[in-house]
Amino acid sequence: MENVSLIGLPFYSLAKYHGMGLAVKALRELRIAEVVKRQASFFRDLGDVPLSEIEADSGPPNLRNFPQYLKDIDTVFRRSSQVGSDDFVFCLGGECTFIAGTLAGFKTKFTGKPGILWMDAHGDFNTPETTISGFIGGMCLASACGRGPKLSSDIESSRPLLSEENVVHLASRALDPLEEKAMQSSPLRMYSAADADRIGIGKVAREAAEFLADRSDWIICHLDVDSIDPSIISAVNFPEKGSGLTLEEVKTVVHELRRTGKLKVFDLAAYNPNLDPKQDSGNKLLKLTSEILSIRSN
Repeated sequence: MENVSLIGLPFYSLAKYHGMGLAVKALRELRIAEVVKRQASFFRDLGDVPLSEIEADSGPPNLRNFPQYLKDIDTVFRRSSQVGSDDFVFCLGGECTFIAGTLAGFKTKFTGKPGILWMDAHGDFNTPETTISGFIGGMCLASACGRGPKLSSDIESSRPLLSEENVVHLASRALDPLEEKAMQSSPLRMYSAADADRIGIGKVAREAAEFLADRSDWIICHLDVDSIDPSIISAVNFPEKGSGLTLEEVKTVVHELRRTGKLKVFDLAAYNPNLDPKQDSGNKLLKLTSEILSIRSN
């Protein structure tokens, strides 16, 4: 077993997505902290980061609520800097939008170059120039890679927080046209949901893990739960058409990343408890969390 830190990140960046901001509270009420603690030799709960409550959107149509985003990722950065250098970190979201803040914080504690495996039905690789919606949650991976507008001084000095050569994007099935062009021209590696079906998740997971291990000193596994098939996890804002990942396939990915010995962080993001009145999706995510954290590197 290992030292594990838990951070709650109730992030949401558009008023209509407030439900994702409630995910941390809802999953804590389902006792996710106890699930995480059972898999730790030493457990540190860093609590829930206080973030903006957005009741009405503001700002230009291609970049909504940007001042709140800047403030919030700074707050996330400061809390993420409190993890131990030997910890495995479980990040409990909220939108995926916390990633720039957590990366900046972890880079103060973990040495060397980070890599990330980003499981998401969407690219999250838009910028204000390519976005259709102005939704910062659809720009957050690109922002971490140094694209898009400047961030606060503390975080901007470390950008790019992540080299695009150290990114694997898995399970996409709904990319915006200009976003897709940006991803295809980037050195990041992409495996769509269709690729995973065609190639087989075992081979994709091994290739992705080896690719990241060769380039990175430590690795984040980021799971946006809309990458999972909506017939399994339905409580998401964007239940895209097409076959998504199964829970077993997610575990296969984590197993291969664990085998590298470099997996340091697991992110759980984009669950919406407002869409889960019977808590079916929430309880499946608790079980998945327990099974993921029980996977070891041997």
